[in-house]
Amino acid sequence: MADSSTGILRLPRQDLDSFDLFDLTPAAAEAWAAGLPGGNPARGAAALRDALSSLNRVAVSPPERFAILEALRAPLGQVTGALTQGLIADSAVVSEHVQQRSELVSDLCELGAAGYALVAVNTIRKPDAIEGLNPARLACEALHRAVAFRSQELLQYHLLYRPVPLNHWAMLHHLYALAERQQLANLPVRDPLTGTESTVAGEYLPGVLLACCKTNQLRQQDILTTFHALWHWRDLARIEDPAVGEGLFFLDLTSDRPPGYSALQAQPLGGSQRYLNTRALVRHLAELRGRSEQGSYSLDRETRLDGHLCAHLGRALGEVSQRHFNRQPARHQLWIATGLSAVHYYVAGERGLEKVLHGDDYEPPVTEQIPQNPFLKTSDGGDRWQQANPEEDFEDEVDHSASELVVDAGSLAAAEPPDTPPRRYTVFTVESANVSPGGYCVEWTGLPDGISIGDVVCLREQQHGEGDWSIAVIRWISQVKNAPTLLGLELLSPRGTAYAAQVRLPDGDYSRPIRVILLPEIALVGQPHTLLAPRLVFKENQKIILARKDETFLVKLKRQIASTAAFGQFDFEYRRQLDEDIDAGHDALGANQFESVWDDL
Repeated sequence: MADSSTGILRLPRQDLDSFDLFDLTPAAAEAWAAGLPGGNPARGAAALRDALSSLNRVAVSPPERFAILEALRAPLGQVTGALTQGLIADSAVVSEHVQQRSELVSDLCELGAAGYALVAVNTIRKPDAIEGLNPARLACEALHRAVAFRSQELLQYHLLYRPVPLNHWAMLHHLYALAERQQLANLPVRDPLTGTESTVAGEYLPGVLLACCKTNQLRQQDILTTFHALWHWRDLARIEDPAVGEGLFFLDLTSDRPPGYSALQAQPLGGSQRYLNTRALVRHLAELRGRSEQGSYSLDRETRLDGHLCAHLGRALGEVSQRHFNRQPARHQLWIATGLSAVHYYVAGERGLEKVLHGDDYEPPVTEQIPQNPFLKTSDGGDRWQQANPEEDFEDEVDHSASELVVDAGSLAAAEPPDTPPRRYTVFTVESANVSPGGYCVEWTGLPDGISIGDVVCLREQQHGEGDWSIAVIRWISQVKNAPTLLGLELLSPRGTAYAAQVRLPDGDYSRPIRVILLPEIALVGQPHTLLAPRLVFKENQKIILARKDETFLVKLKRQIASTAAFGQFDFEYRRQLDEDIDAGHDALGANQFESVWDDL
C-alpha cells in the first residue's frame, strides 16, 4: 500500500475510556444483537445507533473493530431494510414519522461507514501493527463495507425527494479515492452476508448511478427497485481514467457533487476526474425491453422492473438531458385537480361518466337492496374499505355529486353543516414559481396525501369561467425541509375531451365503460391527437369503442407514445363512426356497467 493520506475523511475521535453495552468481542456483540426487539425495527435501530456511536469512540485495534462490526452488520441490514421499506408510500407526502425513520436509517449508515472507515484508515496508516491478517485485504474489505453503507445512505435522500446534505457526496468520493490510491478499488471481495463477490468500485457504482437516474421523476417504489437493480448490474458500468476512457457522465473525486454530463464540461477531464461509462448498461436495458412481450422483468424475489421503468432508465443513463425551454419567473395562482377521475370530471364540464354518455338529463335507475345482505347495507361513513381509502370511493352520480371544492394548497375541507352535499373532487390553489412553454414549476405547501409522480392533473389560471382545463402530468417532485414542496408539471395539451371507452370481449360482450381523455391534434407543433387511458388496461393495436352522448366511434390504438405509473398515452386512428351496428351491443353502455377502472386506480 502506498500513500496513506485520507483527504477530508472525517472520522470520530476515540475519546471514550470504556464501552458498557457488551464485551468488545464478536461473540458478545452477536449475543447482544440477538436480544434486540425483532418486531420493532425502530427500537432496534435506535439501540444499534447508540451502540455504534459509542463503539466508534472507543479505541480498538482494526482487526477487532472489523470483527465486531461484521457481527453487527446482519442486524443492521435487517433494521435498515425494514425501515427503508416502510418509507414507501402511495403518495409523495413525507410525514414527520417517515422523516424520523429516514433520519434513523441515515444515522445508522453514517455510523456504520465511519466504523469501517476507521478500520481502513488505521490499517493503512500502521500496516505493520496488523498481526495475523493481510493489511491490504483488511483495508480493502473495510472500504468495501464503508462505501456500501454510504451508498445506502444516499438512497434515503432520493426516496424522500430531498437534496443530499453537504459533505455526503465528498465522503463517498473520498472513500473510493482512498481505495484507488491504495490500488484496492478493483480487487474482488467476498461478502458472506450476500454470498456474492464484488469490489469497492462495485459498491460505489449503485450510489453514483442512482444519482444519474432522474429519481425525482420516479415513484418511491421505482427508486428502491432501481437501486436494487443497479446493485445487480454494477458490473455493466465502469469508472474509467480520462486519459484512456470515455463516458456520458463524469465524477470529480475531490468534489462534493454528484455525477455530471461529460459533454457539458468546458475543459477536458483530468486529475481527480473520472469517466462513468454506462454504455453496456444502456445496451442491457434495451435488450431487456425487447426480450419480453409483457415488459416486466424479475431480477430476484424483491426486484421487478416493468417496461416503463426500463425505458426511463435507458434514457436517463444513455442521453444528455437538457431543458428545451427557458424558464421565466412567474408568481400567480393556479387552480389544479389531480387524478384521472377528477381530470375526466372537470374536462367533461363537471359531469360524471354516465352523463358524458347519456346527457345531463340522465337519472340513474334505482336498484333494490336486499336487507339481509350485509354487503349491501350502507352506513354514514361508508364501508370499512371506503373508510380506509375514501379517495377511491365510486362517485355518486346524483345531481349533487362531485360538487367543486376549492381549497388552498395543503388545506382540507373545513367542517360543514350536515345538509351540505358531499364533495367528490377537490380543486386546490397553488402558487407558480416559474413557467415555460413546456409547463410549470409550482410551490405546494402541505402537499396532500395521494399525489405521486406520474399522476395526470388538470389546471387553469382562473378559478371560474369559460376557460379550458389544460392537461398536464407531474414529472418531478423536490422536497426541502421547512420549505414548500416543488412540483414540475409538464403540459400535455391545452384542453381535452372526455369519452367513455369499451373493448369488445371474446364472448361478444363489452367491457365496462372506462374513462379516457382525447387530447386534440396541435398542427402548429406537429402533435397528433392522442388518447389518455388508464395504464395496463389498453394495449397497442387494440380496437376500442369511444363514446359520448350522440357520438360513437370505433378506433384502433397504434403506438403507445408515453406512459407513467398512472396512465398510458396512445396515438390512434379512427376506423369508422358507429350507428346501427353498435345498437345491438348498446346495452353494454347501460347504467349497470358504470364501475370505472379509473375509480379503482
